[in-house]
Amino acid sequence: MASSSSFTPQPKNFEVFLSFRGEDTRHGFISHLYHALCQRGIHTFIDDNLPRGEEISVELLKTIENSATSIIVFSKNYAFSTWCLDELAKIVECRKKNQSVRPVFYNVDPSEIRKQKGEFGKALTMHEEKFNDNKKVQRWREALHEAAGLSGWDYKNSCNESKLVQQIVEDISKHTLKKMPLFVAEYPVGINSRVEDVLKCLNVESNDVRMVGIYGLGGVGKTTIAKAIYNRVSYHFEAKIFLENVREKSETNEGIIHLQDTLISEILGGMSLKVHNEGRGTNMINKILCQKRVLFILDDVDNLVQLKSLLGKCDWFAPGSRIIMTTRDKHLLSTFRNGVSTSTYLVEGLAENEAIELFSKHAFESHEPNEDYLTLANRVVRYAKGLPLALVVMGADLYGKTKPEWESALNKYENIPNRDIQKILKLSYEGLEDTEKHIFLDIACFFKGYCMYYDKVVDILEACGLYPVIGIQKLIDKCLLTKDEKHLSMHDLLQQMGREIVRQESPDNPGERSRLWCYEDTLNVLTEDMGSNKIRAIRLWSPEIKPTKVQLKAQVFRKMKNLRFLVIHNVHCHGRLKYLPNGLRLLDWKDYPFSSWPSNFCPNNLVVIEMSRSRLEKPTKQICAFKAATYVDFSYCELIRKIPDLSMTPNIKHLNLSYCKNLVEVDDSVGRLDKLEELDLMSCNKLEALPSCLTMKSLIFFRLLGCKRLKKLPDILHEMKGLEDLCLAHTGISELPPSLGNLTGLKELDSGMNLTQVRLPGSIYTLQHLEILRLGGNFTFPKDVEIDGQPLCNSHGGFSNYVFPKLKILDLHHFTNLSEIDFILNCCCPLTLDMLEIKSCTEFVTLPESISRFERLHWLYIRNCDELREIPRLPKSIRRVDALNCHSLDSQSLFHQFREIIGLPSNLPPCLGVTSHILKTPHSFTESSLYDQSQYHILVPGDENEIPNWFNHQRVGNLISFSIGPEFPTIALCLAFQKEDYATLSSFLIHVDISINGSKRTFEKSTIYSEEEYGYLCFYCRPQSSLQTLFQDLNLGDQNHVELFCGTNHHMKDLPRAPNIKAIGVHVECNCPQPQNVEALGLSMDNYEARSCTCLCGAQTCCCCLKEVGSTHSAGRASVHLSNLESQIISRDTDGGGSSLVSVPSNSGLPMDVTNGSEFTFGFDSTIGDGLYLGSSSINDDSDFSPYPQSKKMRTT
Repeated sequence: MASSSSFTPQPKNFEVFLSFRGEDTRHGFISHLYHALCQRGIHTFIDDNLPRGEEISVELLKTIENSATSIIVFSKNYAFSTWCLDELAKIVECRKKNQSVRPVFYNVDPSEIRKQKGEFGKALTMHEEKFNDNKKVQRWREALHEAAGLSGWDYKNSCNESKLVQQIVEDISKHTLKKMPLFVAEYPVGINSRVEDVLKCLNVESNDVRMVGIYGLGGVGKTTIAKAIYNRVSYHFEAKIFLENVREKSETNEGIIHLQDTLISEILGGMSLKVHNEGRGTNMINKILCQKRVLFILDDVDNLVQLKSLLGKCDWFAPGSRIIMTTRDKHLLSTFRNGVSTSTYLVEGLAENEAIELFSKHAFESHEPNEDYLTLANRVVRYAKGLPLALVVMGADLYGKTKPEWESALNKYENIPNRDIQKILKLSYEGLEDTEKHIFLDIACFFKGYCMYYDKVVDILEACGLYPVIGIQKLIDKCLLTKDEKHLSMHDLLQQMGREIVRQESPDNPGERSRLWCYEDTLNVLTEDMGSNKIRAIRLWSPEIKPTKVQLKAQVFRKMKNLRFLVIHNVHCHGRLKYLPNGLRLLDWKDYPFSSWPSNFCPNNLVVIEMSRSRLEKPTKQICAFKAATYVDFSYCELIRKIPDLSMTPNIKHLNLSYCKNLVEVDDSVGRLDKLEELDLMSCNKLEALPSCLTMKSLIFFRLLGCKRLKKLPDILHEMKGLEDLCLAHTGISELPPSLGNLTGLKELDSGMNLTQVRLPGSIYTLQHLEILRLGGNFTFPKDVEIDGQPLCNSHGGFSNYVFPKLKILDLHHFTNLSEIDFILNCCCPLTLDMLEIKSCTEFVTLPESISRFERLHWLYIRNCDELREIPRLPKSIRRVDALNCHSLDSQSLFHQFREIIGLPSNLPPCLGVTSHILKTPHSFTESSLYDQSQYHILVPGDENEIPNWFNHQRVGNLISFSIGPEFPTIALCLAFQKEDYATLSSFLIHVDISINGSKRTFEKSTIYSEEEYGYLCFYCRPQSSLQTLFQDLNLGDQNHVELFCGTNHHMKDLPRAPNIKAIGVHVECNCPQPQNVEALGLSMDNYEARSCTCLCGAQTCCCCLKEVGSTHSAGRASVHLSNLESQIISRDTDGGGSSLVSVPSNSGLPMDVTNGSEFTFGFDSTIGDGLYLGSSSINDDSDFSPYPQSKKMRTT
């Protein structure tokens, strides 16, 4: 992205070019006109110093092209000069490219020029006789005819010449100002790509009328983009108008009229037709512009009246006209029914790299932050979240400040927003209605950071009488909120703006504010009994790791009768509680310490009751009194033994009773709750009785995972097409009811338990929408059934129709009946299966050959299948294979298959020029915004000796570097993990950084889940196209330095250390510097054979070593190559601490360095350390790591 280029048209060298016949006007009229233009500051070209000849010079033609306006002074002898006629022809040509051309008829009649009579006719006749070039003279004739018909100035001898000069200067001044480009921005970072996006919507070349609405958050750059577009395309239009700050200037009726007056004046070139009323002004605009191709930009429009007053109905625009509107209200454009083609463009915040550049421009006057300020600068960028306004304001504010001043300023920003930023953002808030303002503040101060689930927020706010469906949509249209399929989100600076509005309600006394979210403020209000009726929402959430102990007074909430939302988390409250406001709509009190509710607590409008881990003795009985209850969570409540009759609470949508370990029975009424969408009974270990039947029309999610005493699934009496997810894993259910087929909308079924015989009913085949099927234990499918009158399997054992046509994921675990896997793969799974998981199947030896027919299978996950020996031909669609704890598996065969699928060549020459290192110092992981995962991944048992030999760079350690050419290659990577005891290990993070010419990106970032006690190999591959996308902003040279660093760590510090990377292999076509002139040794590649050894670069690789003239000996952990050409290529001491000995013949063509008596230097440290091959560089201190280690001299023999 061109980040700091200007978006004005290319500046012209001259504002005015004067074309004239010197002998007629040079020392009189032209001299006066030239000096008057220059005195006005108009940069004017006059050719009085140019050498004359028959042909006009190329330099003069370029000068005409690079002038904004040409003034042609037609005089009596003008046409007798071929030089003048060539100028004229070029000027008329440039006019077609939007150059302004104005003629002056100096004592000549325009009609004489147009008709080419009199002196002009004589001159042209003379030229025809002289040149015998009809095309050239015809070009002059056409140019004269066109120029004479243009509007200009007429001078007769009787006129006042000085007045004419003054009039020309005034007209040119006005024209020059009108064509002057708009100022876009001091540093227009990131503008170019956004301008290009809008230009695609505009399609200036087409002849229809179009309107584009540019919308987005305040301060995001809408006006900047509109100005840049104006500068880019305005020359296409006969009339162009940019009306700035429409909202601000039209706050009164007089303001609208003033805007209309300004618009008309712009169109008429400064002439004003006084507008007396709004309606007349609209008609005047329509009449003046109806015949012109117009570019009309309205900046910062916020209501329909402004559009109608300035545009009318839009049916008057001439073909090819374009209207652009910037606004914070997306809905405004759709409301304005204008009868023209309309589209919208959302301006999003800057990407991280753009944000860093824009901030650096203002804070450091540089493209990037000063190194000492890098951490602080990143903190600013994170705070601004891509908002240009914030980056510009803070950058200017912090410019030239010391680091302590930066720290202080940032601490202030994060608690009290900058006034200039707040002012711009607040404009959108001030245009809201009261209910919309309440919704915005509730979300900014309470819901953001707590719950942004759309349906839940709507239900809560609906109970508050705020009409949230239309209100939230209004906030979305105003760019104050965004919404995906299920969740709301809000920009952090908007949240801070909302919180500052509430803080200003009572800056010094938080008890008088409407909403409390800050832990310290809330704690102070509650412990000091400072509450008031103004408080609408409280969030007491301790940031400490362990719960904070708080002493509450019994009547602490007595003063807060208007309290609607109460959340208390990670706080242990002591004392007694005698009062809770009955107006509560949300009560979320985790670890509620009291045995009962306050005696007078009767919340008729309580929508959310979330009391996880509460100590209420009979909580569920009191739920019945809460008729509005919609979201109920009593998970982890040990005192719950039975769910009572809930028929009096018909509005429940979510009921969470997971981990209630003493729950035994669920009342039948629960099975008839028509609005219930989610029922979670996970890990209720003593649960034995569910409702006898289920008729819940709205149920979507039903989880019984881990209910081991549960033996039976209730009957489904009627069709329940809403249920999508049914989890029965690790229950005692061994047979599913035939009524399972009534779950016609089911998308995910998880059933079975280890070592359990599970019989599946024939009705399972009616689950045609099933996408995920997880089966555990020895399941049995019915075989003697028909589907749509056709047998399930044909006589050849194949399939007639796929039973589950939409199945994407199949997960089978803990089974021994191997025939069932053949059946389900052949008869039940469509060719579009995406993922196959097989786990803990101890007798599983090989996958069926039929696996190759799954043309969209991307992921094969096989774990803990110790007898698995082979995976037959994989489909070409495969991208990931995970086969940990499959110790009998032939991993080399798997690697071979992947190499063929990816198309990696197997015969790449060995690299002799790669540099490699083991990095032992801490390495910080990159935070690249271009993060992406590699496209291919294999995880199999193995150690460093099993890295396939077609990885042409291999190295002990976790860091390797090499060179590539001007094209991005495909890079395949293989990591070998060290054998260690991972018995307590659950997961760890693998992070691979790739750096090309110092530009760092994330090559791979993934989590490995493993309890593998042996070593294993991990394979990743990025195809050429993927690597090119990753480095899309990088231009490669002929030779480019590439470095790969691989690291591991844990998500949590208290977990055991992550496994070490023992070795690394890379398969890539490189262009590393090779030892010079192999041919000089009198050898050809035919004299080499492939062997695993250590190259001159120090990389463990598959070298091409000499067949006959060389022999290989083992020397410690490196290989030694000896030749009969009197050259000991590499030798190495075996005591683990000596230096390496190298000698070469003087005519070998290898680079020599005779400093300090040394003939040869490899450019790497040859010191032998633990786990290092020859040529590695061991870094054991805290110094900065350099990918180019300083060379150390080697002794020579």
